[in-house]
Amino acid sequence: MNNQTDTIGIAAIGYYIPSRILTSEEIAQLSNFPVSVFIEKIGMQQKHIAEVDEHPSDMGIKAALNAIEQARILPQEINFIAFCGAGHYDYSFWSPAAKIQDKIGATNAFSFEVRNFCNGGNLGIHICSNMLLANPDARYALVVCSDKLSVLLNYADKDCLSTFIMADGAAAAILRKGETTNQILAYHGITNGELADYIKVEGGGTKFFGCNDLYDRTFNYLTVKNPKTLEKIFSEIYLTNYLEVIKTALHKSGYSSNDINFIFMNQVKKKVSLSILQSLGLTERNTFISLSEYGHMGAADTLFGLAKTLEQNLVKPGNIVVLANSATGFSWAAIVLKY
Repeated sequence: MNNQTDTIGIAAIGYYIPSRILTSEEIAQLSNFPVSVFIEKIGMQQKHIAEVDEHPSDMGIKAALNAIEQARILPQEINFIAFCGAGHYDYSFWSPAAKIQDKIGATNAFSFEVRNFCNGGNLGIHICSNMLLANPDARYALVVCSDKLSVLLNYADKDCLSTFIMADGAAAAILRKGETTNQILAYHGITNGELADYIKVEGGGTKFFGCNDLYDRTFNYLTVKNPKTLEKIFSEIYLTNYLEVIKTALHKSGYSSNDINFIFMNQVKKKVSLSILQSLGLTERNTFISLSEYGHMGAADTLFGLAKTLEQNLVKPGNIVVLANSATGFSWAAIVLKY
């Protein structure tokens, strides 16, 4: 980066949280697990879920408009829109990015989807940053993370306990070329494809397509294969891979874990989040844990955590901020920002 126009920063973050709430007591009744499993073991009191007629594009539009308002720009100034959901859109074979482009009036924006599950936001920021740098006339990009994950859950399937934290919501970021603060410094990600088949929704793809009298509706729900085996694998590699992407992204930025002021992570069992913080020499004061009140909103988690912390004026000029995620696949990735 040689001059001001070669810098990309996050100009604003918007978000939308649906008003409907599902409590841990209600989830316990649906799943026949003790409520203590959710409140004490997992660390979730409640989560927000969308209404029946509220979908990923609807929530994404609201988050996008909020971000645009905060950035004080016109929708027509946006050059790129990336929709970064888990892939369970309003419809199959359909573009939520194009829908958002139309509804917010971003008539000059090229729009596309990025599908990397909970890491979609980080990857979308990385891709859009590079697109802005590669196009001299482009100045703004909009990254939208929006998911309605709650509809994928079958609370009768005890193998899927780890997924019962999944919730709904959206977050969006405006990226601006020439931003002198909030600069995006580096990105790093890794994938372990051996875990690809452990978590999936079997219906909707080409293997189990269509609906007839023999169609098993459980194919519409998320499934976890051999949860005990997956938990054992995670105990061996999850933390290691999480720390690797964080430290590598920091190294690419010219920093180390000692320089981190804030880190925002996808929301998992609180014990796991605390172990990541401890391994980096950080505490809860260096993050925003939203699991207790909001559940796990997919790729929106990290931008939402950053937005809530910015609202409290806790992030100061010169602070090093890390956005880190793990994602179905399985992938791990981190992006480094300097405020």
